[in-house]
Amino acid sequence: MQVLKEEVRQRIIKSARREFKKCGFEKASMRSIASSANMTVGNLYRYYKNKEELYGAIIGNLFDEIKTLKTNMPEEPEARLNYLLDSFKELQKDHRSEWLTLFGGSTGTKYQKVADDIHGILRDTLMDVLKKNGRRPEIAVPVASAIIYGLNTILRSNKGKTDDLADDFLNYMMVDIANRVA
Repeated sequence: MQVLKEEVRQRIIKSARREFKKCGFEKASMRSIASSANMTVGNLYRYYKNKEELYGAIIGNLFDEIKTLKTNMPEEPEARLNYLLDSFKELQKDHRSEWLTLFGGSTGTKYQKVADDIHGILRDTLMDVLKKNGRRPEIAVPVASAIIYGLNTILRSNKGKTDDLADDFLNYMMVDIANRVA
């Protein structure tokens, strides 16, 4: 039996990241990933038993950090909003590629629920902040969607310093909303 090589595994991961970001999970092709990694499809399956396992290898660290984020959420709405702001900043800095992979095409995977959960947590937090301050909570849904969409748009951009722009955007959308409704 041949030993699996770390260098080959890294080539597969690099190729898969590009493929999943470009096509999303459903349209990504193991054949295309193998070709890009300069290997046969059969050899690729020696490293990863299926496409979802390969997808999980890419977003696994982000997935673990999101589980931790959900476990450590404060109860108070404004504190929760600030916690989410800080967490989103860290996640997009530490896991930019994985964040885009998760939010850009996890449909058809067990990880799709994670992206939906993050949106739901943000929506519910915004709703609680709005209710607490006597504002219309219905705007929480489009605002949460705008935050996720806007952050993804910034992260997809390869021009300039996207970390600073993402931080400014998150501050504008999340900190300023708390100030606007107070």
